[in-house]
Amino acid sequence: MRSRILHIDDDPAMLKIVSVVLSLDPSLETKGCLSCEEGMQAVTEWLPDLILSDVSMPGIGGLELLERLRNRTATRGIPVVFTTSRSRQNHVAQFMSCGVSGVIFKPFNLRDLIGSVRKYLDLTAMDQEDVMPPDVDIGRRLSDDAATLRELRAVFAAGDSAAPMRDVVHKLAGVAGLYGYDSISETAARLERVLDAFTRGTTASSDVVTRLDDLLEVLDRDNQPKSEQSTTPERFE
Repeated sequence: MRSRILHIDDDPAMLKIVSVVLSLDPSLETKGCLSCEEGMQAVTEWLPDLILSDVSMPGIGGLELLERLRNRTATRGIPVVFTTSRSRQNHVAQFMSCGVSGVIFKPFNLRDLIGSVRKYLDLTAMDQEDVMPPDVDIGRRLSDDAATLRELRAVFAAGDSAAPMRDVVHKLAGVAGLYGYDSISETAARLERVLDAFTRGTTASSDVVTRLDDLLEVLDRDNQPKSEQSTTPERFE
């Protein structure tokens, strides 16, 4: 299987150059985008293994792109390498502090480009192998949480505290995403925010019940038996 490289740059010539060079390596597949807005759409649809992004572009720049990627569970783990002419040490330090995997300076050596890309892919593969979460029978855990939340739904509807529900939801939002259940994690996080608002008195109990029903529906839909859906994560995020 070829590694997918998403390249974002507002210069069409740069996109073509990088595409032609990387195509010399049959293990790489490249897609080019002229803006970060276009790139975000491609990330969602294509799920690249590595993103090469220019820093200074009209509209959304590389730093804002990186922030948006890191704020989404589905894209948080995709490594981003900046391509930039800003070679000053303070610029590099700023980029690295924001969480980029590396920096390739323009004008880059075309002969070295493939090696640089493969280096970052290899580093990513090593990182993912080192931090893969252990087998904790996540399917059973999700089923148990769903059963507990159904019991707590009745208790909450009868006027009891929301605290026990929030505790289950908070833990579920954290663990589900680690095992590839992004929809469960994101829906649980939304319910947690509504529960916090309910505790502050800024939302109604009916809003909590609506969000809880959403989460129970996603749990039933996404937590399938192993024969139907693997519980091994494709990417640690």
